[in-house]
Amino acid sequence: MLLSILGITTLVLLVAAAFSYRAGLQEAGELFDAKLAHSSRVLMSLVDEPLSELDARPDDSEARVIAVWHGRAEGKGDALAMSDGHAYETKLAFQVRDARGTLLLRSDSGPDRRLAPLIPGFADQIIDGEHWRTFTLKSPSGHWYQSGELSAIREEIAEEIAVGTMLPLLAALPLLAVFVWFAVGWACRSLQRVSDAVALRAPERLEPIRLARVPREVFGLVQAVNGLLARLQSGLARERRFTADAAHELRTPLAALKVHAYNLNHANDDAERAQSQAHLDAGILRMERLVAQLLALSRIESGMVATAPTTIDLADVVRRHERDLVALGAAGDGQFQLALDATNVPGHASVIDALVRNLIDNAVRYTPPAGRIAVRVGRDGDRATLVVEDAGPGIPEHARERVFERFHRELGTGVEGSGLGLAIVAEALQLHGGSIALDASPTLGGLRATVSLPAA
Repeated sequence: MLLSILGITTLVLLVAAAFSYRAGLQEAGELFDAKLAHSSRVLMSLVDEPLSELDARPDDSEARVIAVWHGRAEGKGDALAMSDGHAYETKLAFQVRDARGTLLLRSDSGPDRRLAPLIPGFADQIIDGEHWRTFTLKSPSGHWYQSGELSAIREEIAEEIAVGTMLPLLAALPLLAVFVWFAVGWACRSLQRVSDAVALRAPERLEPIRLARVPREVFGLVQAVNGLLARLQSGLARERRFTADAAHELRTPLAALKVHAYNLNHANDDAERAQSQAHLDAGILRMERLVAQLLALSRIESGMVATAPTTIDLADVVRRHERDLVALGAAGDGQFQLALDATNVPGHASVIDALVRNLIDNAVRYTPPAGRIAVRVGRDGDRATLVVEDAGPGIPEHARERVFERFHRELGTGVEGSGLGLAIVAEALQLHGGSIALDASPTLGGLRATVSLPAA
């Protein structure tokens, strides 16, 4: 920041010096042009009448030469102004010519060649390798009056104006650097406090950084860091909860698998061996389902879903799961009563799939073999609705809030499960801005789950 400030300041000063030089050159040019014209007019007023004697001289006679003061152009300011003249006088010259262009009178400070064409006005001429700025004036008597000035004087004055303007500023750069250094250092003390607060914080401390003494320059950054800390805290809490849930819930199934494996290895006959094998297979399936449910819940909670948001037809998702359950023998053919209208919802396909699968799977698991399951998909204004009804035992009204808690299962249902299905449904709905209501099915007698989602 310091190098940027000083670099930009220096660059601006150099650009300003260039503009100052150009402005000085322009102003000096305007001033000296006016002085040239004025000099020609003064010369004409003084010598036009007395020139009659020069007009009568022979054509081959030399022009009269007027001696002017020659001083040394050294120094500045008062050093150039002396008691007998000014040093810049040596850079001025004049000529007087008759109507034919014959030189009648000139100063010894300029060339004897014509200063400029005999055309009234200003002109720029190169004479003997030097650049002259000239002004030509014609008198009523027909005489031509020309005054000239070496252009070097204009450049010198413009340079002195620019240098005189910029030198104090350039000389002040070191002092400016010191002041900027201290000012930036003083302003960065609060930034250093914030940096120290982050650097010295222990890894387990994820509470927000206090904003009371945070400078305005990094207020937004600190707010973003606080948001990141909050998300980290939430993520770590989910990780700890997942680890604790997995350790708690997998302990019993793993112990059961060990027992079934032991019984399989020590079976006395084929009947015991077959029974132990069946128990082992069932335990493995329960373990597989539990792990899959835990992973699905963890992904949905963290928002790290595998699919990008898209548009999903709820009716297609329901049909696919109905066919899969019938094909696997989990539900009987004709057990489902479907009333499906094509209804699109925006969201993650994998999460919507998990939502529908868990609702239908719960209905199938709790419905007796002879019972029926009704599923409806439709649209109500700007909301999509999914209604799943079953003929199972239902859920008592006082327990309908607790069933969305993970691992909570109502006693006395006689159905095995992990207690994660409705928890996954609740997380999926929260991710997609949906809602769910549980009540008793008026037609089938079991549970009715009514889901509402934003429609596409």
